[in-house]
Amino acid sequence: MTSRQEPCGSSADKRTLLALRQIKAFAKNPDLDCGCSSIVGEVLVHLVPRQRAAVVQELFVSAIRQRGKLETLLELLKELDQFGPATDISEIGEAAMIFEDIAQQARLGSQLLKAFVFNREDVRGPPHELRLPETAEAPL
Repeated sequence: MTSRQEPCGSSADKRTLLALRQIKAFAKNPDLDCGCSSIVGEVLVHLVPRQRAAVVQELFVSAIRQRGKLETLLELLKELDQFGPATDISEIGEAAMIFEDIAQQARLGSQLLKAFVFNREDVRGPPHELRLPETAEAPL
């Protein structure tokens, strides 16, 4: 293995992006519950440690994004307690769809974190490899 840095857009970057896409596609599949260890492990085994660390870090950041989506959906349900027997059926149907969206988004966040947890021990290198990007860190 050489210490040569590959240029941006290199085949290493493409392998990292492809691995991330494969894992996210798996996590979005509602028919699979995260027995993801073998599938995610197979995807990551072909990456060098730095690429694996980048993929696992992005899984965590993606889970944080899922939390934001859930917060938005929950905001949309704040008026639910004002519904009653005279409420328009379309409003109740819309609330039901929001609950379905919440379930889907929560499941995806769960799958992303399960994949992160499964692989974190394998890719843990020096502490600087798994830090969140500066834009995702909270100021002190």
